[in-house]
Amino acid sequence: MSSRLKRWNGQVVLLILFLALGSSWNVLAADEEALLSKSIYVAIEPALVTNYGGPGRLRYMSVDVSLRVSGVEGEENVKHHMPYIKDAILNLFATQTNETLDTADGKEALRKESFSAVNAILLEEQKESLLEDILFTSFVVYR
Repeated sequence: MSSRLKRWNGQVVLLILFLALGSSWNVLAADEEALLSKSIYVAIEPALVTNYGGPGRLRYMSVDVSLRVSGVEGEENVKHHMPYIKDAILNLFATQTNETLDTADGKEALRKESFSAVNAILLEEQKESLLEDILFTSFVVYR
């Protein structure tokens, strides 16, 4: 085999390796992109406990809350602003009455109000909200 043919064969092999590595890098980049936009759940810990219902006999509620966010950036944003988020949700919980907490519709309305409050915080602080949903994973009322 001539040296020219050997060199050409070597260049073909290098080209094939380069193309193979390039396609695997594209797969890695696509996987990384998927992870960055995948939903992540961030639990607010410990459970949020507050009194509610106004004057009279003290009533308490304990709620486990999880925030569903889009990707790692969303997770970092809510963790960074967690004290502000907890404060807003606790203040919202404190304004509730027995009437609003006695029905599934009332609890759903509270969940939606909580979503709006957290979403507003993230828009104010980050100029972008990656919040997808708020979930109440446990909801206990003590009367």
